[in-house]
Amino acid sequence: MENISILDCTLRDGGYVNDWSFGENIIEDMLHKLCRTNVDILEIGFLRNEPYLSDRVVFNSMQQVQGISDRLDRDKNMKLAVMAEISRPIPLEMIAPADKNDVDIVRVIVWKSKKINQKTVDALQESFEYCKGIVKKGYKLCIQPNRTDQYSDLEFENMIRMFGKLSPMAIYVVDSWGTMYSNQVIHYMDMADKLLRKDISIGFHGHNNMMQAFSTAEKIVEREYDRNIILDASVYGIGRGAGNLNLELITRYLNEMYGCNYNIEPMFEIYDKYLSDLKNKNDWGSSMPYMVSASYGANPNYAAYYRNELSAIQMQKAYQNMSADDKVLYSDELAKRYQGKCYEQ
Repeated sequence: MENISILDCTLRDGGYVNDWSFGENIIEDMLHKLCRTNVDILEIGFLRNEPYLSDRVVFNSMQQVQGISDRLDRDKNMKLAVMAEISRPIPLEMIAPADKNDVDIVRVIVWKSKKINQKTVDALQESFEYCKGIVKKGYKLCIQPNRTDQYSDLEFENMIRMFGKLSPMAIYVVDSWGTMYSNQVIHYMDMADKLLRKDISIGFHGHNNMMQAFSTAEKIVEREYDRNIILDASVYGIGRGAGNLNLELITRYLNEMYGCNYNIEPMFEIYDKYLSDLKNKNDWGSSMPYMVSASYGANPNYAAYYRNELSAIQMQKAYQNMSADDKVLYSDELAKRYQGKCYEQ
């Protein structure tokens, strides 16, 4: 399907389950296999200002990413991406210009607001300036507005207009905590579609806390937008919390319904060789704890903390006691506090 692109985030988002420590040889082998899948965009990992280790897909320079991409046998049309995040940005001066390496795309997780000294402040202008720096370095830019569902219609429109000035490659609808139903995602995508130039893609990054990722992606495809749409997915849905849209599901759907030519066999190879055992040690995927946290709009880190401590009923009581701010701003201290409250009732 000409106007649908698939972005694989198996290593980058999947790294949340094991601190991105897959192992040097495994990283290279998985990337070789992912190159055979014919996905349109291959996301290699995170850009962060922290020490580089060759067994992790977290980089502090584009030269490190280049060291990996030099060894990949990929189709010339497959683009390479990395992700940065405004909450812990790697300084722009540490990012080499785009013409110095093979990385095509930098995706930036932007925040609507953040806490400074117990006060909530607007973070979008800071994000805009950082993203402007990425564009000046010659990279294609993807805007990933964290927790898109927290934006009112007017706020979302203003965000779209703001970042649209940078002529990004794409602006996303991001269901960070897996709380959005398909109609809510489509609502935001329709707003973006009305406001953005047709040469700017709209992306969808979904999580599976309420098992919505595939059905939502299916409805997005059926919408037949008159522009390119990017769908993020990972093998076996590996990712933070309840995980992501399954790459093997969405590519099979596109192959069978729209005559696409994604190669699913390497995805099975990655599952057999690496992810089956990894899942036994580092659980991800839909579960009752993640469903309960999503139902109450709570940070999924609470689910990870509570799943071995509380029953589903007790988790519900904990979330019912939480303030709106505390549901968002997870900490172990807060989790313990609300755990104690649910025992008291």
